[in-house]
Amino acid sequence: MKKETVTIQNIETAVRVQDSQIAAIRKKDIVKKAVRVYDKGLIGIGGAVGDIGWQTLEKNAVEDLASDIAYPFTLEADRKDHRDYRRKSYTDEGLQMAMEKVLSNLREKFPSLRFGQGLNQKETLYRMENTEGLDLSYRDIHTELFLLVKEKESAGLFDNMILYYGRDFDPDRFLTYAEDFFGAYANEASLPEGDKVPVFFLMNDNLNAFLNRALSGEAYANKSSILAGKLGKKIFNDKITIEQNRDPERTFEPFFDTEGVVKPADSVELVKDGKLVNVFTDKRTAAEENLEHTGAAGGGYDDVPSLSRAPLRFATDTKDIKKTLGDKPAVLVIVSGGGEFTADGKYGAPVQCSYLFDGKKLLGRLPEFTLQSEFFDMLGKDYIGTFATDVVPYTDKPRLQGFRMRIVR
Repeated sequence: MKKETVTIQNIETAVRVQDSQIAAIRKKDIVKKAVRVYDKGLIGIGGAVGDIGWQTLEKNAVEDLASDIAYPFTLEADRKDHRDYRRKSYTDEGLQMAMEKVLSNLREKFPSLRFGQGLNQKETLYRMENTEGLDLSYRDIHTELFLLVKEKESAGLFDNMILYYGRDFDPDRFLTYAEDFFGAYANEASLPEGDKVPVFFLMNDNLNAFLNRALSGEAYANKSSILAGKLGKKIFNDKITIEQNRDPERTFEPFFDTEGVVKPADSVELVKDGKLVNVFTDKRTAAEENLEHTGAAGGGYDDVPSLSRAPLRFATDTKDIKKTLGDKPAVLVIVSGGGEFTADGKYGAPVQCSYLFDGKKLLGRLPEFTLQSEFFDMLGKDYIGTFATDVVPYTDKPRLQGFRMRIVR
């Protein structure tokens, strides 16, 4: 019988903000542990939250073998890789002081705005070991500042938001960013004219979710993916390269999947220069569908590893937004709730808050509108690029991604 252990510890300190004032400080320290046992092509799992003894978890895992859950796959072996990405850590008092410094400055400079939500520091330890010589650990600390913004006279729940996540939070640097951000918000601007206009996103959760369905090996094999049958074919703009990327410098997540798989350079190319070269898989999907194994197993600490989503990342492919736009202004989306792709790739999304910008700076706040496009157009003829830029420094290495899209007023 072979054995594998998983330990996850998450320590989180949260400074909660309500009506521009610190309302509460909370701290959580949660440990999750699991034992997996493997015998005669079966897997059994025992898991618990809290400091439960390993012997108890192993006993539960052995008993779980009676569930007859098949797992006829080779375990990862003979690899030791310990990584520590911790760079900056706040004490509880220091985190509170940083939040108060931000709030006092915002209250003074923008009295017509109200702020809520807060500042979190998250410390993570994720460790996986087995009897075959696997020994992996990932440690990290990062900070997340997320403020919902409401105009004093507004009837809405919120009107804007500003965020930062990264390992190097600096209140002074954030306040410089916030001053430009809210200064531009006070200026009303008009939407650009044209059939299709340049639209940029800090992150597009709708596109990421649709790509996860499209690039899933399981969906590809059962032909429910919009990309079914297109492996080896040109599908997107020449500039586009998409990776399954587990580099913690970019993802703030472990560099290994839930089966303990580590890939060279922590990444696998799925789309290369517009060509579909891979779909993401776990061990089961790769074996059953005769696809390349990419190390994309997911699932909870006490679940059987399975295929759900992958950490997808576009390669930075274009250098200068200002030069790319020329003299044409663009739209930068900040808040867009309720958008979605249909199964055949049509896209629509209401935009509640956005800015007019010229590639270098924010120019003013735009009225609400709706975006429309189509999956293959967005990543084909209407794709502008993925840019490294500090126009909105929402993380340590911020990027913006642009497409030409229809605006419905």
